[in-house]
Amino acid sequence: MTIVILLVTFILYSVFFYKGQIKDEVITYNTVNLKNTIDSYEANISLIQNSVLSFSMNEKIAALDKPNFDYAAGSKLIDELQVFLMNQSLYLENMIVYFKKSNVTIEKSRGADADVMFQRYFASADYSYDFWRAQFDNLYVTRILPSSIFSEYDYSNKKITRQLIPIIIKNQTNPSVLIIALADAKKMYMAFHQSITDDFYIVDDVQRPYFVSGDEVHEAFPVFDVNASFLRDGSNYYFYKKGQSSRLTYVNVIPDDTISQMKWNINFVMLLVLAVLISILASFLFSLRLNRPVKQLVQAIGQLTTGFPWHKNSAIKEFAIIQEKVRHLLDSNYDISQNLEEKNSLLRHYAYINQLKNIRNNASFLKDLIKSNQPYRIVLFKLTFRPQLLEEIDDDEERATLFISAYINKILTEKYPESLTFQLESDQLLSVIYSGDAELSLDETLEGFKIVLDLDRAYCFSTIAVSDRYEHPDEFKLSFEQVKSLLQHRKFNDMNQVLRENANPRLANYYLMPAQEEELNACMTNGNESQVMQFIHRELAALRKRESTENEVQSFVSCIVDRTKRAFIVNQLDSELLQTMQARLQHCHTFDELELLFEEWLPRLTDLIKSKKEKKDHITSFVFEYLEQHYANDITLDMMADKLNITRSYLSTYFKEKTGTYFVDYVNLIRISRAKELLSRSDVKIQDAAARVGYQNINSFNRMFKKFTGVTPSEFRKVERV
Repeated sequence: MTIVILLVTFILYSVFFYKGQIKDEVITYNTVNLKNTIDSYEANISLIQNSVLSFSMNEKIAALDKPNFDYAAGSKLIDELQVFLMNQSLYLENMIVYFKKSNVTIEKSRGADADVMFQRYFASADYSYDFWRAQFDNLYVTRILPSSIFSEYDYSNKKITRQLIPIIIKNQTNPSVLIIALADAKKMYMAFHQSITDDFYIVDDVQRPYFVSGDEVHEAFPVFDVNASFLRDGSNYYFYKKGQSSRLTYVNVIPDDTISQMKWNINFVMLLVLAVLISILASFLFSLRLNRPVKQLVQAIGQLTTGFPWHKNSAIKEFAIIQEKVRHLLDSNYDISQNLEEKNSLLRHYAYINQLKNIRNNASFLKDLIKSNQPYRIVLFKLTFRPQLLEEIDDDEERATLFISAYINKILTEKYPESLTFQLESDQLLSVIYSGDAELSLDETLEGFKIVLDLDRAYCFSTIAVSDRYEHPDEFKLSFEQVKSLLQHRKFNDMNQVLRENANPRLANYYLMPAQEEELNACMTNGNESQVMQFIHRELAALRKRESTENEVQSFVSCIVDRTKRAFIVNQLDSELLQTMQARLQHCHTFDELELLFEEWLPRLTDLIKSKKEKKDHITSFVFEYLEQHYANDITLDMMADKLNITRSYLSTYFKEKTGTYFVDYVNLIRISRAKELLSRSDVKIQDAAARVGYQNINSFNRMFKKFTGVTPSEFRKVERV
């Protein structure tokens, strides 16, 4: 009953407290939304003006501005117009270049005399041929005109209409050339407008409409106060603001009933009363059902603990009985556990060994091994075996590790009798050493291990990570994570190394700069052996000079392999040879070995790529080249099929047959590869990386990233930062 009353009180308080604030919140919401809309419109208009002005400086435009128009050169200008209009962020439907001297106009699909162009293909009741011709006499650089319905009559005399906003650009160096950028008004509205209603207007200083979102034009707007951002007039609220660049006023009309105060609703009252009644009834039913099991539980505990006094600490008799008797059972269980701990230490030791074989790397179970009254250190041994060792002893890594484990355990137990050594993985050993004050002797012991292991360095070498000194068992997980992290700082060589916590725990990672990425992709895709080897020698020399870690060098190797794999896919080559090289790379542990392996294998790989390049398939090559340059754009199979002038189904089947990969999978492969490179840099957010490689939906990006890498973007970044 208390809970029901509290919840009802909270609901009523919330209703009365917030109903007076909703109006202000909705006004703030609409003001912010209009500001975002204006910022988007203004930025896009400025982008269009700057882009078109830059295009107007094209040498072909000046060359075509003659009384006798060169139609052959004009076709090349049409091609450049098509490329320019492919930029979807401009929201341009078309662009018309009007040459006054020849009275010829050019747009993205055709050229025609100016009177034909403005009467047949881009006819408007607001803008006639005479209007456009008169613009040559007006002095301005750019001018935005009100939107209008432009009609086009095709060869079957069918009328096609579009609502466009003309933006006129005049380059003073070519005063007899007029460029008319036709922005798609509806697309801009759908992309930029954010509001709970669709009553949106763009007007000038005399309230002449430049764009209206609906079919009807607002009869008259009230006088706008320049010092305010909204006003109420009649049954509407008017949110307005003037753009800094265009000097146009953007208006959003919101009906008053949308922003009105909250009012009591009879349905709300009835639902509240019904919910209270159901809650009260449920509370009684659950109380009745709870009584019998609790009573039986009290009786059962009483029978089990006959002879022990009952101390009531709770105000409720039944719960006091349960509390006291369960406490007694726990105390008894603790005493038994302590007795077993003291009398069966050897059995406990072997039990934990068996547990470790099952849990492997789960450190949370290991803290129980630590004695609470002694300081300790954790030492993690990571062993790297060369293939010739396993061939000579005719055995696997796990059994080879057992031989070394027996030696390490023998030495440690002689110097530290209470130490424990376990095999965590097939190539990892973990030792818990109760060193006390014998810090120097531990250093001497580890150096002794290095000397012994150096004798067999041609077959095996090790990384020994030593934790700081810890005092409490609860810190075991921290010490274990410390030694695991230290392994990442191993220098790239085949020497036995002892690693301790250093002053700079930051782990360097390798990633390509944009210029390097472009260079490597071009060389690998074209099978340019000399330039690829020159790049690899240069990068390996830099890594060698700064004594890079094994983690950084492996990142570099993965980078080379990924680019090679992509070149194989692009050129439709069998990856068996590449897989063989990858297997060999796993056993390279020095810079000299890496250089020799690359010098042996990369010429064979580039020869395959080069020979395949000479048998170029124009369909797949066009797809690969287009995706490399436009992967961040919205790319569909239909769009690519249109560019190649083939059907969608034919392109899908042909691409799968030639590459062994579905078109959608290859697009995502390119994007995820780029995203991995961006996420390797700490200054790029995950959401920004998704947008920069073409994913506008973060959920889609996360799903695809995990599909291709096996981990989420955040997990990938954690690994990179470790």
